[in-house]
Amino acid sequence: MKASCLLFFGITAQVTANPVKQREETRQPEQIVKLSVALQPKSRQLLEQALDNLSSPSSSRYGQYLGREAAKALLRPRQTSTDAVQRWLSQAGIPAGHILTDEQFVHVQTNAERVEALLGVHYNATRGSQTFAVSSLPQSIQDHVMTIQYAPAHRKTACTVVKANISSPGADPKYHPLDQHLTNARIEWERCKTEITPACLRKLYHVGDYRARHEEKNLVGVAGFDGQAAQYHELGEFLHRFAPYSANLNFSIVSVYGGTSPQGTNFPSSEANQDVQYAVAMGQNVPVRFYATGGRNHDIVPDLDLVDPVNQYLEPYLEFAGHLLNLTDDKLPSVVSISYGANEQLFPKPYAQQVCDMFGQLGTRGVSIIVSSGDFGPGLSCQANDGAKTTKFIPSFPATCPYVTSVGSTQGISPEIAANFSAGGFSDYFARPKWQDEAVGGYLRLHGSEWKGYYNPRGRGFPDVAAQGVNYRFWNHGKSDLTTGTSVSTPVFAALIALLNDNRSKSGLPPMGFLNPWIYSIGNRAFTDITESKSMGCQGESFSGLPSPVIPNAGWNAVEGWDPVSGWGTPLFDKMMSASCGDVYEVES
Repeated sequence: MKASCLLFFGITAQVTANPVKQREETRQPEQIVKLSVALQPKSRQLLEQALDNLSSPSSSRYGQYLGREAAKALLRPRQTSTDAVQRWLSQAGIPAGHILTDEQFVHVQTNAERVEALLGVHYNATRGSQTFAVSSLPQSIQDHVMTIQYAPAHRKTACTVVKANISSPGADPKYHPLDQHLTNARIEWERCKTEITPACLRKLYHVGDYRARHEEKNLVGVAGFDGQAAQYHELGEFLHRFAPYSANLNFSIVSVYGGTSPQGTNFPSSEANQDVQYAVAMGQNVPVRFYATGGRNHDIVPDLDLVDPVNQYLEPYLEFAGHLLNLTDDKLPSVVSISYGANEQLFPKPYAQQVCDMFGQLGTRGVSIIVSSGDFGPGLSCQANDGAKTTKFIPSFPATCPYVTSVGSTQGISPEIAANFSAGGFSDYFARPKWQDEAVGGYLRLHGSEWKGYYNPRGRGFPDVAAQGVNYRFWNHGKSDLTTGTSVSTPVFAALIALLNDNRSKSGLPPMGFLNPWIYSIGNRAFTDITESKSMGCQGESFSGLPSPVIPNAGWNAVEGWDPVSGWGTPLFDKMMSASCGDVYEVES
């Protein structure tokens, strides 16, 4: 994980304690930029009700997902908010024809000089899209606005780029039967105790020889940030060596906000490669799309880990979520894997709320958002950025958003135990949702007193589930390498959900969509309950190198049922298939 931007959760990532300052380009006063103002919704109740109805297996509307415009309308602002922002823009001399209202957003296209005068900021063209504090706005409209960002107007989404020689399994005479390679892989089971490959995961998680159909409507989207470049050649080498039954498969790339994924070994690619390689190998025929997302978020509340908002940044979650939300139904992924995150407290609460709301809107459209929980147990620096320097556990965002499914990590196979780096805990921003009340409330009644005062017992608990996260084989920069972290657990779980979607599609059923009400309704009936080991954190370290508080023995224990280190445990695909078809909801006599 890079200290300069607190990016993906992966222990093999390089740590840069002294981030390099970026060269600022001299902006042209007439450069056209796009300003996007997110308005406060009239109410979030409509979104919450819709998600509850569409995602709860007991609901008569389960799986009856919304279209794009209906999903957007769930967070419609008050007309007074729209009017106030439009009036502010008009008074600043922006022509009405350059102002576009799109439900909870007001978009403006104008020149950089006018935006600088409007916001009182300096535009740095090297940073792409940027998010700014609402406090930079006039007092008269601050209460109407959640977030405000702008970007070069030319940074539009590019077309999909697919490697030319991609082919379908049925048409490839060199197609490798899956069952043959799984049979051969059985002799490697002992090796799975020390390193993980797709064959290990297929056996451990009861995937067997399940092979999905290749259907564009069942698409896995992989988030790419910070210039990470997923490599076609590296995927081919990985599949040839570790998943030959998928050797003819590939992935596509889409550019979001000017993001790129250049090919070659001279580009940062470790996170992108591991995410794509395991999404493809475990999804086995499910189409995979890498969203190379540009932009940097400098709207940061500094803490001991990230101290310099001018030269350090967070990932552009708002731009990424906005891109997905604007896709038509035929382009929308059914599952999204996000292997990135940072301390929740680094994000201004309105920004985190806006991103989380948009993930919720995607849930109403039938999209499952899968997010890594983080790699620092209960926290790394463990000091609040509240001015009082309170010693506390530090949760991770976007894992704390109640509308995503958060994935922790395990290790070992006999038995499978919690990885000590697996992050989890309780949100300071988001309240515990009702579908967590029984499981999380039960955990806290038995174990909550141990760390009382260091966490918010009323917050959303995370992670929700877990998967293997230690010593994964992947291919990077021309050679085999090992990687560890919740960042690689995440695409594995995402791929299994895509396989569930494929199985449901065969019966005419819709995709799984927002998973958490379903997961918490079945509990450990479709998961291996992880009951050994504990997480570790708060040991006096920080990314900045500054001293931080020590909380002796800080960490959460893995226990029976849900816990804040492994969630409900690791997936058992055969039981998940059965559960996702509805047979577990019968009342037992």
